[in-house]
Amino acid sequence: MIITKKRKQQLPRKCVMVMRQTLGILLFFLHTVPVQSQPAPLAVLSESSLKDGVLYDAWVEFKDKDIQTETQRLKVLKDLEKNFNPRALARRKKKRTFPGLFDEKDFPLAPRYLEGTAKTGAKIRVKSRWLNGVSILATKKQIREIKNLPYVKNVIDFYQHKPRAQLKSALKSPPPPPYQAAGFYGRSEVQVSQLGLHKLHKAGYNGRGIVIAVIDCGFNLSHTALRHPERSIQVIAQWDFVENDADVIPRPGLHPTNYDHGTAVLGILAAYAPKQLVGTAYAADYILCNAEDGEFEYYLEERWYVAALEFAESRGADVATSSLVLYGGYKQHQLDGKTAVMTIGLNTAIGNGVICITGSGNFGHDQDPAVGHLSAPGDAKGVICVGAITREGNITSFSSDGPTVDGRRKPEVLALGSGVATISSEEKDRYSKGSGVSMAGPVMAGAVACLLQVHPDWTVEQLRKALFFSGDFYRKHGKPDPLFIHGYGIPDVFLASGLKE
Repeated sequence: MIITKKRKQQLPRKCVMVMRQTLGILLFFLHTVPVQSQPAPLAVLSESSLKDGVLYDAWVEFKDKDIQTETQRLKVLKDLEKNFNPRALARRKKKRTFPGLFDEKDFPLAPRYLEGTAKTGAKIRVKSRWLNGVSILATKKQIREIKNLPYVKNVIDFYQHKPRAQLKSALKSPPPPPYQAAGFYGRSEVQVSQLGLHKLHKAGYNGRGIVIAVIDCGFNLSHTALRHPERSIQVIAQWDFVENDADVIPRPGLHPTNYDHGTAVLGILAAYAPKQLVGTAYAADYILCNAEDGEFEYYLEERWYVAALEFAESRGADVATSSLVLYGGYKQHQLDGKTAVMTIGLNTAIGNGVICITGSGNFGHDQDPAVGHLSAPGDAKGVICVGAITREGNITSFSSDGPTVDGRRKPEVLALGSGVATISSEEKDRYSKGSGVSMAGPVMAGAVACLLQVHPDWTVEQLRKALFFSGDFYRKHGKPDPLFIHGYGIPDVFLASGLKE
């Protein structure tokens, strides 16, 4: 589900990092890029195909929230406002575009529905208020019992439960090529300066006070660039939605595909190792969510993604970035901003005032403005959809173009997505490079966080407009790209901020 993710074809995961050219370059990437093999084919099981004596993951949709009277509804609303995270509540009061502060999506799941589901013997795992459902681990018999409960709307997204893969043998790789550090940013100088972000950093805007949610696979937090004595990463909340526990750090022996991509994304944002690697929002606070099974591809991952957005929004996230897609899950005619489950989740988070960033996809582009290669959830209406450029500022061959099926412009902005510097997921004092729009996304997310630090009261739409109108294509041509490849171009976040040098 990762937008660097084309497993088994040597593309880094789900939007995964594009690896091309000669075998020598491929071997170079194998030790310098967090590599994830292409996902196995999307697992689509029907209820009729389930077998006895086998455990399945599945999603249970409830019919309602079991609110019977107006008195009950008003009490729930009152309790929500009283007990909601203060930071999240303040954001909603200033920036929410839905009516009121809360709606039925925010109402808690009905306790008696949960109890009835659990009485079948099924294990309830991830819960989502926004989707009004839960993921379960259950047998065929239990699934049938749950489906017959009067308050259950449906049981869907079946997947045969499998243990997480273990690493059988370590990859032996040659040492990285020598690197001559240059200036404060070291390896990350290009990805920072292309966006004018170095000027914001110099002015004191480095993400401090902004909460960024990163939704990906797991995260290895042991790297020295995340543990610098002057500025160690600040993680204020975390949850693993695959294992359903509060630890996103990889277990001993876990296969790297379960944490390499997430570690790379986080390094682009949060690393702080002057003259080696400095992230785009190195002083921000972070919420880390693992919503991705690194080995397999199935529809239930979408539900975890939405649950992760819900988790982050309710804990005060200002910005959310993700580099995930459901590989093979949606066709272009379905990218209408309201069909994909992940897209629906982004729409909800954005409506609650969270600024969201995602990649456009790694499926390339053409010169036909009527034909798009976009990946969901890049079709979400308010998401900042990012395409990829080279270090020279040219569009990469893999960066997906739009439009959406309803004619909206995606991608909207561009950031470095080829040879992006980040941390190694395997060794705590080494660095790597990654390619793909999943790398461009966190580059942009950090810049957006710093821009929001300058203007903390800006709504999602205010920030989007300032960011887009600072794009180099827009400034040069007076309009965005009519071919839907460049969008508004490469933004200058210092220009967008309105600050003066």
